[in-house]
Amino acid sequence: MQGVKMKVLIVDDQYVSIKKIQKIMEGFCECEAVDNGQAAVDAYKKAWEDSAPYDLITLDISMPGMDGTEVLYTIRALEKEKNIPKEKRVKILMVTASSDTDTVITCIQAGCDDYLVKPINREIISKKLEQFGLTVSKGSEDEETVRKMIATTVESFKAGKLDLPSMPQVVQEIQNIMNKPTSGVAELTQVIEKDASISVKLITTANSPVYRGVDKIQSVSMAISRIGLKECQNIVSAIANKDLYETKNEQFKKLMDKLWEHSLASAYGAKIISKKVSPKDMEKAFMSGLVHDIGSVLLLKSLGEIVSPKTTFDEADLINSIYEVHTSFGATLLDEWEFSQDFVKIAKLHEWTKFDPETEKDVLIANLADNLAHKIGYGFFDKGEIDLPGLDSVKLLEIDPDVLDKIGEEVKTLMEESIGAF
Repeated sequence: MQGVKMKVLIVDDQYVSIKKIQKIMEGFCECEAVDNGQAAVDAYKKAWEDSAPYDLITLDISMPGMDGTEVLYTIRALEKEKNIPKEKRVKILMVTASSDTDTVITCIQAGCDDYLVKPINREIISKKLEQFGLTVSKGSEDEETVRKMIATTVESFKAGKLDLPSMPQVVQEIQNIMNKPTSGVAELTQVIEKDASISVKLITTANSPVYRGVDKIQSVSMAISRIGLKECQNIVSAIANKDLYETKNEQFKKLMDKLWEHSLASAYGAKIISKKVSPKDMEKAFMSGLVHDIGSVLLLKSLGEIVSPKTTFDEADLINSIYEVHTSFGATLLDEWEFSQDFVKIAKLHEWTKFDPETEKDVLIANLADNLAHKIGYGFFDKGEIDLPGLDSVKLLEIDPDVLDKIGEEVKTLMEESIGAF
C-alpha cells in the first residue's frame, strides 16, 4: 500500500480528538470523521455500497449510545455476512484512554487489529500504520516530549508513584455540616475559621460587588449571615479548590489561571442552569462545575512540579494531549477522593456530544455549563465553534435559546465581579 493514500474513517465523539488524528494522518491518508457509533456503521455500509471501502478505522472505545466495542462487533458481523476474506477486511485500531488489560483483551477478541492508548501522537500512529504498509513522517521532538510527559504522569499515578494533593479537608467538613439539619452559622464559622486564608477570602468575597451590603463585613460569622449557608458552601469550595491551581512553574501558571477561570465560569453556569431545571440540586451543580475538569488541573499541576522551566514544548500539543485523558483521569481521582459516583460520572462523561433521554440531569447540566463557559470566552480546550442550541444537553434539558443568552450574560457578570475575590 506504499505510495497509495489509505482511506481512513475516524470515529470519536470528541472534536479535539478527531482534529488531532486528522492533523497527524491527513496528507498520507484520505480522512473522514464521524462522532458516534451508529454514524460509523452507516458510513462503513455506504462506503461498501459506493465500492470505496475504508482501509482503516480508528475507533474510540468510550462513546455514548453505541460504543466502540459494539461498532467493532457490528462491522465484523457485516463482513462475515458479505463473505469478505480476512485479508480484505478493514483494519480497525481501537482508541482508549485506559490501558486496562480486560478492555484490550475484549477488543482483540472482538476482532480489532490493534489498539492505541491515549495520549497518542504521530510516532505512535506511525508505528501502527507501518504494519499496514503506510509510512507517516515523524513528529517534532516537542510533540514527542509532550506525549511522554502526559503518559508518564498518568502511568505514575496508576502505579501509586505520583504524590498528588488531596482535596482540601475543609470542603468535606463543610459538606458534613450541611448534611446535618440542625447545623447553623456557629458550626460553619468554627470550621472556616480553622483556615485563616479561607476566612480572609470569604470576608473579601462578602464585601465584593456581588454580595455587598450597607455595612462592611469584618468577621466570618457576619459573612455567612450575609451570604447564606448554602451559598457560603459554594464560595468556600471555590476558594479551597483555587489552591489546587497554584504552581511555581511560570510555564504552567498562565494555563492554570485560564483553567481556573473556565472551572469557575462552569460552576456559575451549572448553578444558574440547575436553578431553572433542578432547583434542589443547585449546590451540587456548582460543585460539579468546579471539579468536572479536575483531571486537567492535577495533570498540569503535576507536570509543573516535575518539568524543568527550560523544557520546550508546544502549548497546543500539551492541551490536546491533556484533553485526551483528562476525563478518565479526573473520574479516577474523584473516585479515590471518595466523591459520590454522581461526581465521578460527571467527570467521565461531561465531554460527550451525544446523550439520550435516560442521561442523568446533572451530567447534562455539566456538559452545557462547560460548553457555555467556552462560548462566552472562558474556554480551556479548543473545541471549535459551538452551537449551543444544537447541543443534546440543551435539547434534553428543554432550555430555550433566548434563555441560554441570558444565562451567558449572567455568568459573564458574575465572573467580572468576583474573579478577583478568589
